[in-house]
Amino acid sequence: MTRASSSSSLKGLDLIVLVVCVLLAVGAGLLWRPDVDDDLRQALPEQTMGEGFTTSGTCQACHPAQYDAWHRSYHRTMTQAAAPSTVLGRFDDVVLEDRGYEWRLERRGDEFWVEMPDPLWFNEPVEVMQGLPPRFEARVVMTTGSHHLQNYWIRRPGEVDSPLGPDSGALVQVPWVWLIAEGRWVPNQDSFLRPPRSSVQGATPWNGTCSQCHSVGTEPRILDYLGRFESRTVELGIACEACHGPGAEHVRFYKSPVRRYLRYFRAPRDPDAPDPTIVNPAKLESRRSVETCAQCHSFGEWTDQREYGINGVPFRPGDELGELRSVFRHTEILQDPLLGDMLGSDALTQDGNFWPDGTIRVAGREYNGLLEDVHLGSSELTCLTCHSMHEYETPDTQMDPEGAGNRSCLGCHADYADEIATHTRHLPESSGSECMNCHMPHTTYGLFSAMRSHRIDSPSVRVSVESGRPNACNLCHLDRTLEWSSQYLSEWYGQPLVQLDEDERSIAASVLWTLKGDAAQRTILAWHLGWDVAREASGGTWTAAYLAQLLTDSYSATRQVAYRSISQIPGFEAFEYDYVGPRSELEDKATEATEIWLGLGGLERANRRLLITEDGIDVDEWLRLLAMQDQRPLAIVE
Repeated sequence: MTRASSSSSLKGLDLIVLVVCVLLAVGAGLLWRPDVDDDLRQALPEQTMGEGFTTSGTCQACHPAQYDAWHRSYHRTMTQAAAPSTVLGRFDDVVLEDRGYEWRLERRGDEFWVEMPDPLWFNEPVEVMQGLPPRFEARVVMTTGSHHLQNYWIRRPGEVDSPLGPDSGALVQVPWVWLIAEGRWVPNQDSFLRPPRSSVQGATPWNGTCSQCHSVGTEPRILDYLGRFESRTVELGIACEACHGPGAEHVRFYKSPVRRYLRYFRAPRDPDAPDPTIVNPAKLESRRSVETCAQCHSFGEWTDQREYGINGVPFRPGDELGELRSVFRHTEILQDPLLGDMLGSDALTQDGNFWPDGTIRVAGREYNGLLEDVHLGSSELTCLTCHSMHEYETPDTQMDPEGAGNRSCLGCHADYADEIATHTRHLPESSGSECMNCHMPHTTYGLFSAMRSHRIDSPSVRVSVESGRPNACNLCHLDRTLEWSSQYLSEWYGQPLVQLDEDERSIAASVLWTLKGDAAQRTILAWHLGWDVAREASGGTWTAAYLAQLLTDSYSATRQVAYRSISQIPGFEAFEYDYVGPRSELEDKATEATEIWLGLGGLERANRRLLITEDGIDVDEWLRLLAMQDQRPLAIVE
């Protein structure tokens, strides 16, 4: 074969490979799937392939294993076009009622429809909200979430007869959420830890907020002068190019089989060498690697908000995040003008995001926790030390088997590997010798759950007293006091003893946080009172008495967390409860739960620290502590 004919053959093969890649990209595009019809395509953001993007389908041909792992993940299903294969909620002639209003859900073949009050009406000032809101029918066009809960989005019909105007191009949320585990609908505002309110929650457009993390390459295109959105997106869901950057150059370069084979045979000799045509977070410098995840997993704002409103997220994997995004830190919070603008519209934002010591306490903002941690910048620790996007054990947490258990910590702290019990003062195989239980306790809230803090620090009673952030010792040993923890931390690790008041010396810390604490403390404790690790360490069914109390909490999310916890206690398997039910029903159910607990021998664990005596609950002490409860409004905005 002559060189000319060889070159010609390669060019022909290149063309075939390129055509196959293009067809795969089109086949995987969010709008060209078989279950996306013309009307749905028109309602969703226009698909664009600008700035070198190609979509995840292009990656599948050469990286099938990685594609398959991503495809099984909840990142992929974060945002999807509404179709029978993606909608989890029940739409078969359902009528939902909340706060005096009604929503009717209906399935029409493969389409999902809702007849509803205009959601924008609830955004208006009270003087505008006179009479009843306009009603209309709208097709559900998009979903977000597929793991814990699922939200649904519509486009307001263009012919709506409303003083609020016609369709603006915004994707607006139906104010109801489908709880996947329970298989039921709840009002959207009752799915967050927020102060109780009597009115329906207003609408927030997906285009300008959620899109920045729940899709790839979305351009909100907020056209202020027209009062509308003309949004475009590369791909719905969190896909390959969110972490690896635009892939067109990578595809173009490796469309040549020769280059692909040369790369394949070179890689084993130098596996850590980065590929200049694509970003691999595992091969970035540690801080840049972390910032790839931090583009979404942080609490902050893009520095140029106007530019973001038009062209979308300016960050690309490998960039320096600090040059493009202001990530809020508690210590600098009052000096940040972007946060000042945010606080102007939501005075609860600061308390809802940070513990008073500066530790982030809202889920999904792990980077803010790492910013307060000595590991960031002083070690090779990255998100990929513990997590993997492609080799995870389960999509629930995406933990890398290589870093499971204590392995991720002992990789650097190798001196503890053979003498873990000497350091922890717990049995080697016990939960007390799991590094994360002590150094990453569950003090972050999100999705009706307490989640691990990503500020890696040591248990401290001083921090608990000064900031209210619960310490790991008392979150496991729920039946012990702060004084007990302070004494052991002093004896074992040389921490100074902490000056405590009478309650802190004589009453279990969990009881104080549950009865006196703010909404975040009460909810964090509601989760721990059902945590099997803590119940094993603390013994008995006494936790049910306090969970019964939390079933009447003023915050609906706290009630739901308490119900999930009490359902885990043997004897409560058949206990039924509706956390958004009327107040009288909540109180009746709390009484029923208390009676179940007493029937299980609740008073057998008489303990003054727990305010439980052989004669019953010390009601006077309960009422005294409840009267001291921190009632300051608090909103955790996930």
